[in-house]
Amino acid sequence: MFASPENVQLLGDGLDHPEGVCIDPEGRIYAGGEAGQLYRITPGKSQEQIASTGGFLLGLALDGHGRVHACDVGRKAVVRIDENGEVQERSRGTTERAFHEPNCPAFDSKGNLYVSESGDYWNPKGTGCVMRIQPDDTTEIFHAGPFQFANGLAVDPAEEWLYVVQSRAPNIVRVPLDRRDGPLEVTHVMPEGTVPDGLAFANDGRLVITCYKPDIVYVGHPDGRLEVLIEDKTGELISRPTNGALHDGRLYLANIGGWHITAVETDLQPGAIQRPLL
Repeated sequence: MFASPENVQLLGDGLDHPEGVCIDPEGRIYAGGEAGQLYRITPGKSQEQIASTGGFLLGLALDGHGRVHACDVGRKAVVRIDENGEVQERSRGTTERAFHEPNCPAFDSKGNLYVSESGDYWNPKGTGCVMRIQPDDTTEIFHAGPFQFANGLAVDPAEEWLYVVQSRAPNIVRVPLDRRDGPLEVTHVMPEGTVPDGLAFANDGRLVITCYKPDIVYVGHPDGRLEVLIEDKTGELISRPTNGALHDGRLYLANIGGWHITAVETDLQPGAIQRPLL
């Protein structure tokens, strides 16, 4: 399917190149900005900026209290943003490895927050890792990789695996959640010339894979097959889609190359999304 005004809807007004997107149970959309803004959009009703960190927000995740946990690459930290806009730093990494490029967060049901530390994009062997922030903010290296630019993360609905985008490879790999030293298992090999960025699970085990380049979204099947969900040949309606979130029969895409969120009608329903009560 090719994107057109007939099959997509643009949400948000003048968003500052949103990289991350997440949705609360009420359907409110949260998106970040490249000057540290956190936006909240209630479709058909309102848009507001509820906070600013002064940094540059990448991936976002919500907890059960409605607080947003964000990777702030400008501050080189993971922050928590309360509904009243208060910003608190949770982690700057570990004593052995500080955050340099915290990119994407994903919760498990125990309240652990997995965070991709991307590493050097141009290093052919990769220098990325995945860190884990415990509910008390204690931070450890969960998997040292090395990942070839670790990017989007997703915990599978059964909480057996952590799926990780390797933007530089380009592929999707997974590691077992119960083994910090588990091997990298390739699940999906992306087409040559693509730069995969974000992940979201559907309830049937399929993966939504958003690509920074070209302007395309794939569906990854459990057997490794890929199919195109939607593509924008001109990059106007979907522009450098970095992350996506499923909600109520729609896929919401953050467009770091634009100023809006794109909503796409889909038959995909969201997989279990962990929003722990920290």
